[in-house]
Amino acid sequence: MAFTMNKEYTKEYRMFQLSFEACQQRIEKLRYSIEKNSYLFPLNSEKLKNFGQDEEESLDAFILRYSQCVSIIQEQLFRGIALLEQENINDKSNRDKTLLMEKLGAIQSAEDFGSAAMLRNKFAHNYPEQSAVRMERMNLIMEEAKFVLATFRDIHSYLVKKKFIVE
Repeated sequence: MAFTMNKEYTKEYRMFQLSFEACQQRIEKLRYSIEKNSYLFPLNSEKLKNFGQDEEESLDAFILRYSQCVSIIQEQLFRGIALLEQENINDKSNRDKTLLMEKLGAIQSAEDFGSAAMLRNKFAHNYPEQSAVRMERMNLIMEEAKFVLATFRDIHSYLVKKKFIVE
């Protein structure tokens, strides 16, 4: 895969290229975490109680990778796509940026991506004593992680279709 270069914003475009490549690497790690942890789901209190250090670390890595992917997509790829499309998003909220990405056709659903971002935010504010709440969130992460993979595929397809990247 190669990126096409527009002379008007070479520096910004290079930054977008690096962000896309970083996201692609994180997506592969997330895919690995999905495969590695799928046997653990759905979680229940009995499973959680019997988790060893390896399962805990594996789930922590899964959460981290999920959160990183959502953040890179929302904070870097959306900004880069807006720049490529010559859309000014400097004063836009994350919700507005997500709606713009849906309007442009880069993602399928702003509402669904908003749910993925909300789950990411909830993991950022996780407290150990909330084990029942944590278990509910953990049971959501498997489907949401698959959604994030699909969203990245959509973004990739969009970039190819718009000829911002060439395969």
